[in-house]
Amino acid sequence: MYWQQQRLLTRCSFSLPTLILVLILFATSACGGTSSPPSPSGHSQDNMRLKVAVDSLSAPFLPDLVALDKGYFQVQGLTVYPTPFQLEPTSPQMAEAIHSGAIDVAVGGLLTEAFLVSQVDPDVKVLGQLQVAFPNDITVSNKFLQQTGLSESSSLEAKVKALVGKKIGVISSTGQTGGFVSYLFHLFGLDVNKAATLVAVGNNVSAAVAALKTGRVDALSFYKPVGEAIETQGLGRIFISPLRGDVPQMQGQLNSVFYAKASLIRAKPNTFKALVRAMAMALAFIQKYPDQAIRILQKYTHIDDKTATAAAQHLRASYASTPIVNEQGYNVTANFALQTGAVKKIPPFSTLVDTQTAAQALQGFTPPI
Repeated sequence: MYWQQQRLLTRCSFSLPTLILVLILFATSACGGTSSPPSPSGHSQDNMRLKVAVDSLSAPFLPDLVALDKGYFQVQGLTVYPTPFQLEPTSPQMAEAIHSGAIDVAVGGLLTEAFLVSQVDPDVKVLGQLQVAFPNDITVSNKFLQQTGLSESSSLEAKVKALVGKKIGVISSTGQTGGFVSYLFHLFGLDVNKAATLVAVGNNVSAAVAALKTGRVDALSFYKPVGEAIETQGLGRIFISPLRGDVPQMQGQLNSVFYAKASLIRAKPNTFKALVRAMAMALAFIQKYPDQAIRILQKYTHIDDKTATAAAQHLRASYASTPIVNEQGYNVTANFALQTGAVKKIPPFSTLVDTQTAAQALQGFTPPI
């Protein structure tokens, strides 16, 4: 986290942590206090099969889409199903599906999801990283720029303080788009709940663009390529972009990961090592052929050529060169999550991240791209 089927972190007034806990507790109670037992055919043998889900066809899931499109799962002897990928309607529901055993692995989920689900299920482990930058922009209208006299080159403090009293469009006030605004305000001692109005405008590019175009909002906090769509239509400019380096405190933030239960990883070590290698091939392809990768994203999200081209350069820089999780990026995300209030407690890196499986999978392996 976005464009055709944006990730919607919550559909109601629950906070993200509350919604995840409610979903998980409901699932647990519905099963008589325990998770559903794993199926003999799916979990008792290392059968090179994984049930995979995503919660949107968007930037954090590009490695999944590349691996599917280029056949990298099959190259590694791995069968992922269902394809097209199962779509969970929200990130919390995808996290709950991992907890309950309804799916085997979330490939492209937010690290903050893993933080949250680990609070109720310590068996959850992050296996690898995919996107190592925050793909969210603050985009403003031409009218906003004229009124404030500011530009993309103005100081971050000036830009954030110019948002005070404004209406800012988000996917969800309690999700990551709203959390980004909250974080920016927090940096300068401001409370977003008192200093601005967050407006839920929908979860796709067209809805976001329409909200800014009609004046319903003065600015947008949205995932790429909404900002690029605004710019290519001449409606405004990208104002604050972590990918552009505008927020130094967020540099290197680990955004999307893949995670599963440790018990399942132990039961199917070869299967999960194959997954790591397939993701390594997809990441290598994105780095080597960014233009082709963005076309694969375009194929699934239906963004126009102009917007895809505009977003390609920054998006390429947001993907990891290796699936092995970077601890520094983990810590940057932990700080972000704590300051936005998304989580209250962060598990230690060594507790949540399984570095051994990925390291073993990639030992002596060079992606044949």
